Amino acid sequence: MDILHFDFTPPWSSWLRQIMTRLRASSSTTLRERMEKWGDSPLSEIGLALTTKVSTLGAVLRLFNSLMARLDEVLKAKTDQELAELVRGNAAMSIPRPEGDTLPYDILVAVDAFFYEFRSAYEILSQKFLPEFFQHVFGEKLNGDQVLAWLQARGVSTDWARELRRHRVLFFHHTAPWIALQVVSWEPRRFELVVLKKILPSGPEEMIRRQEMEMIYRSFEASFAPLQAFIVERIEAFERAEA
Repeated sequence: MDILHFDFTPPWSSWLRQIMTRLRASSSTTLRERMEKWGDSPLSEIGLALTTKVSTLGAVLRLFNSLMARLDEVLKAKTDQELAELVRGNAAMSIPRPEGDTLPYDILVAVDAFFYEFRSAYEILSQKFLPEFFQHVFGEKLNGDQVLAWLQARGVSTDWARELRRHRVLFFHHTAPWIALQVVSWEPRRFELVVLKKILPSGPEEMIRRQEMEMIYRSFEASFAPLQAFIVERIEAFERAEA
């Protein structure tokens, strides 16, 4: 079968590459030997899947930000009076064509991709890569709950992981997301994107604010440094035990 492949050099790869470099330089003969067998183990593809998934998150965020910039241009063409009348009348804002044909749905796709890709990347990290890594390198079993416990023990918030799972289950199995703009202030004019869990929400618990999405991103990103530090600590402990 003839296939033309693309060069998927992941922009996000230093985290894993640094761990692999540390194992190659280990004072432990056992760890060096296990690192040499990396390419023949499931870690080879799972590691690439992890770096690809996290790199994909950057593409999702760039798409989302570019779409929000297009939406801002639409809003600039509206006067405060026009927008205020729509808000008071609980009426929907029409977006002129050709943007109006696709822009709201394009944003929905980016929002849906955000929840899907972030949850997918987290599950590959916590349920696939780290368990396989610890089994292959240290001969130890590991599960996703232990990963969260390690993060919590190091003062890293893990609320985002539970919120992310809850949002993804909702939009994957039960309903579609909708988007709207919440008025933050009129002077200066400032709106914030909200993702609606119901088309007519009855309260803030039925909305996801953009800043909550940003918190998920920042918290997920912040979890990698302590995880890497913990892995290095385990490598050093293994080396001391073998010395």
